[in-house]
Amino acid sequence: MSQGTMTKLRGPLVIFAGVVLAVVGFTTPASATVLWPNEDNMLGANPYRYSYIFDPGSGAITQEQFASPQLTDFYTGHGFDKNFMYWAPIVAIDPPNEIWNGCDDNGGGLCPEANIHSGVQTVAAEVASGQVHVKLWNGAFIGDACGNWNHSGAGPVPTISGTKYEDLNGDGAREAGEPGLAGWQIDLVYDGTVVATTTTGTDGGYRFALDADRLPIRAGTYAVAEHSQPGWVQSHAPDAVPIGYGVADKNFAGRDFGNYRPATVEGRKFDDHGADGSGTGDPGIADWTITLSNGASATTRTDGNYGFGGLRPGTYTVQEQARDGWRQTAPGTGTRTVTVTSGQVVDGADFGNVCLGVISVTAPDGVATRVDEVTVPGILTNDPPVPRTASGTATIANLLPGTYRVTLTLPDGVFTTDPDLTSINGSFAIVKTVTVPECGAATITPVFVTSQPGKITGGVRILVPGGFATAGFEFMQRTDGPRGTLEFNDHASGIRLHTSDITGISVSGTDAYIFGHATVGDAVYSFRLHLVDAGEPGSADRFELILANGYTAGFAETLDGGNVQIH
Repeated sequence: MSQGTMTKLRGPLVIFAGVVLAVVGFTTPASATVLWPNEDNMLGANPYRYSYIFDPGSGAITQEQFASPQLTDFYTGHGFDKNFMYWAPIVAIDPPNEIWNGCDDNGGGLCPEANIHSGVQTVAAEVASGQVHVKLWNGAFIGDACGNWNHSGAGPVPTISGTKYEDLNGDGAREAGEPGLAGWQIDLVYDGTVVATTTTGTDGGYRFALDADRLPIRAGTYAVAEHSQPGWVQSHAPDAVPIGYGVADKNFAGRDFGNYRPATVEGRKFDDHGADGSGTGDPGIADWTITLSNGASATTRTDGNYGFGGLRPGTYTVQEQARDGWRQTAPGTGTRTVTVTSGQVVDGADFGNVCLGVISVTAPDGVATRVDEVTVPGILTNDPPVPRTASGTATIANLLPGTYRVTLTLPDGVFTTDPDLTSINGSFAIVKTVTVPECGAATITPVFVTSQPGKITGGVRILVPGGFATAGFEFMQRTDGPRGTLEFNDHASGIRLHTSDITGISVSGTDAYIFGHATVGDAVYSFRLHLVDAGEPGSADRFELILANGYTAGFAETLDGGNVQIH
């Protein structure tokens, strides 16, 4: 049904649903100056609340619907103390012979007493029982108006109400535990104009009475609007609501406003020297990018701190931007999940990283390098894992700070004077223990030599475990290669060498190194002989022999007899 029209809206806005009469000849009653106590033209009465319903015509509504208990209960239960009927006999019934006596006062009698002739435009009568009826003429509806009114002018007033609350989780809906906010100004807006203002109570509630006696309002579109306050963000506002005639004292409740205070997530980016993830005593790292799952990013300050402000309450994922040469130690999951509520500041979203180091090796081609862990403190393991291998000059990168053992296995033809030469599995190898610092490098540069001109001769006696050993030798570097002979006899262990397989000679001042192969039992091993000519009488000369099978003689020993001559 479409909404009817009220001749004059005075008094507090009592808005009752109406339906439009589509009966030929009906005319809406004009405003009147005679008040209802005279029972004439009550629709124009100034001090009373009223509403009326126009019969929509035959077929649109039934008599039973108008007289239903629901309709009766509605009118009699909403502040009215009188009911009325108003009708307009249709002029074209059958003038001047027909008379309409269709008024029903619920007692079967006529109202008013006089018969109503078809030429009478309007008649009004009070129905005391509270029932509302329609009129019939020969089985069809006659245009009439039925309604209710109140002598005192204190009938029902519709209201708009709601609550201003702190939206703790920022979801735009009020939930248990979310408190009301007092002292917020709320405006009532009627058809785009502010017509009233109120302030929320201690519980955050507010209420507007749609009182047409006091406000310039009538049926139309109503909205409520809050006045913003610094430091708050609106998460929910109610929609406008159309309010027409016929709503009586209905409360348009639930017009709630939700607001939250922006939240903050803070943390620190630290250089985890101990790689333990704790950050205790570790310095901050500046200029590192931290990202938030809402798309925001922040750069750490000089002290490593960062922060995300102005956040809507909710759950966020915080993560750092990966950087080459660093490994993350905290958090272990890689990211942090943080839930913030209205106005909350969550600190401690920290990220720890340790700077990786390298081992740099300088060696000829063919030298095989292997890196093993000795001690790597902290909660991480190397990735890629250790041991790692390389060949020749190489850099082994992305190593956690710690202590490592580096083994350089030498092929035949590669000669070294390095003091850390040892034998491993029948081959010579240089073994170094190095410390890899954070963001730093451990550098290994063994001394590798090539054959150089020189001549060495001599004979010696040296002490060995359990007895002594004797040796005689003659070596010379010629243009066509090294030449020479070594005779060695360990009288205690029984090891005897007799070889002329000399592969390299390196002479530098009073030091000489001789490289070659010797047979021990059924196997051939590489050897290196270090000779020192300390001058006469020869007691300070040195003879240091090492075989690739692990045998050594003369190390940390002076000669027991004989001497070394480097020419």
